[in-house]
Amino acid sequence: MKPLLIFCALLFAQCIYSARDRHVVVDTVCYCSVERFQQVIDRFFYEFQADSKSLFDWAYLNIKGDGNTADNGKDAISIRYGISTYNPATRTADQALDIYVLGSRMFPNRHLGTINHGTYMTATYSGSMLEDANFRFVMDSIAPNQTQLRCEFNITFGKFLAIFITEKKWKTVAEWRFQQLFANLVEYAETGTVKKMEN
Repeated sequence: MKPLLIFCALLFAQCIYSARDRHVVVDTVCYCSVERFQQVIDRFFYEFQADSKSLFDWAYLNIKGDGNTADNGKDAISIRYGISTYNPATRTADQALDIYVLGSRMFPNRHLGTINHGTYMTATYSGSMLEDANFRFVMDSIAPNQTQLRCEFNITFGKFLAIFITEKKWKTVAEWRFQQLFANLVEYAETGTVKKMEN
């Protein structure tokens, strides 16, 4: 009986561990130069660090949820930004934020520290809910105005939070938002604007 319990415990621990790491990867061709897309990355990273609210005008456009804060809703988990401090010399920032779960402010006044490395940005979190996160962009020119683009968002949740982030919840709350964010960055690079979609 004991070997079976040990096996079950190890299997459960492995499931939790594997559920901690989540990724969103988009491979696409962007009809602009590498230099142009780097300008868009620069703007996105700068505003993410120094003025997150301005991202809702373009990069975060069309990622608003459905207002449903129930367990199965797109807004079951949401973030509200507070004050940020940005150091242009080191390209580091500290972003205050509140995390809402099922419509209630469960984790107030948390902090996200970020470092801009040019084509990628790393993040650290003040609590145990998040262990690691980064945005990465890999660009390769395939023609004068065509760039092969790989956009990645990688996150490692803390052990406790990973129990609650099921595959279904990840897809409902987060994955589609990152896919739309990357689509917005590509659209902005190609056209200089992002169109608001009808609900």
